[in-house]
Amino acid sequence: MNETTLTVTSNDNVYSIVDRGNGPSMILYPSLGRAGSDFDDLARSLSENGYRTVAVTPPGFETPLGNPRWETLFDIGGELWDIADQLGIENTVVLGHAFGNRVARTFSTIRPSSVSALILLACGGEIHASNQVTEVFMRIFDSSRSDSERENDVKEVFFAPANEVEEWRDGWNGELAMLQVGAVRATDHAAFYLGGTAPGLVLQGLDDVIASPQNSKNLVAKRPNTKLIDLENCGHAMLPEQPVRMKEELLAFLSVQKLK
Repeated sequence: MNETTLTVTSNDNVYSIVDRGNGPSMILYPSLGRAGSDFDDLARSLSENGYRTVAVTPPGFETPLGNPRWETLFDIGGELWDIADQLGIENTVVLGHAFGNRVARTFSTIRPSSVSALILLACGGEIHASNQVTEVFMRIFDSSRSDSERENDVKEVFFAPANEVEEWRDGWNGELAMLQVGAVRATDHAAFYLGGTAPGLVLQGLDDVIASPQNSKNLVAKRPNTKLIDLENCGHAMLPEQPVRMKEELLAFLSVQKLK
């Protein structure tokens, strides 16, 4: 399997991209203030099964954060399409995790006919977390807190009670997260809610206290041709919590799509 790391610039923002495999394309966008490396295990598995995966890391990790001018989520979604154009991707599956699910839905809304499938992990945005959970969540991006304090916060709001935090102890960029939050707050949720018209798959952790499972139920009830898979013993982190089940569900869904 070929694996290439490259940088792509859009609107003066420099993204790091890991391009793996050959076959129908899949663009992967990560959670709030996190990098595309969260998808490493999943992306390699998908690529080994005949897909080209493009894991996107926003500025602020492998490349300088700079001064992104993201007034709304549509600016981020537009840059993601610019990246796709530069990589020669005309039609693609798009997958977003947590914050990335909003980006994926916005991306699909911009060019619905160019998205062959929409996959959402931890699909929030409509029903907000409690004030207590939100407070703990935002503390994670405070670099002045100790590693042990941050680990406790991550475990409390990102993971199901029985699961280990593992590599999610770190890997957070608070400055990037605040810029992304600003774009969310300035965007009309209704403008991207359905996320285009492509067939959809929503994977939802039943122990998610940040993106309540009711968010996913509501979206799937309103969005045609969209399937919901509930994952037990799974919180908001999802990727390190239920990797085997997630791969199985994704491959099963993709196998019946008419991908180009």
